[in-house]
Amino acid sequence: MKFLISCTCCFLFFTIGFAQEVKTTFYTGKVNNRSVRLYLKEEGNDCGATPLYSGIYQYGNGKNWIELLIQSDEKGRFGMTEYRFTGMLILKKTPGGLEGIWVSPDGKTQLKVVLEKQALSPKLKEELEEGLERTHYENYDC
Repeated sequence: MKFLISCTCCFLFFTIGFAQEVKTTFYTGKVNNRSVRLYLKEEGNDCGATPLYSGIYQYGNGKNWIELLIQSDEKGRFGMTEYRFTGMLILKKTPGGLEGIWVSPDGKTQLKVVLEKQALSPKLKEELEEGLERTHYENYDC
């Protein structure tokens, strides 16, 4: 019995001690004159480098999300490539959100992007998590 309690305590210690914090942020704003919504999920990196990000965004309030493949640096800058390389967001954190440009795949079109951080209710977070999971599944399921 003592052995079982010891094993359980050790498991809980390691699970709690090494659990990665997950931060989620929701933004609304514009790409040029088009309304957009962006959901960003930040997770710790076991290697100690910059955090790992995943995210989705959509134009307007539609049902179709665009998955983003995200790179970041320690200065709060992001390179977010749309799944299937249909465009790219180059953004920088600001006190109230994110700002930067959207670039077309051929580099000929560049549009201004301004996003403001929004409150994230538990219900909206659940909807966005489902959208992220569904979009990722649709993109990578064989």
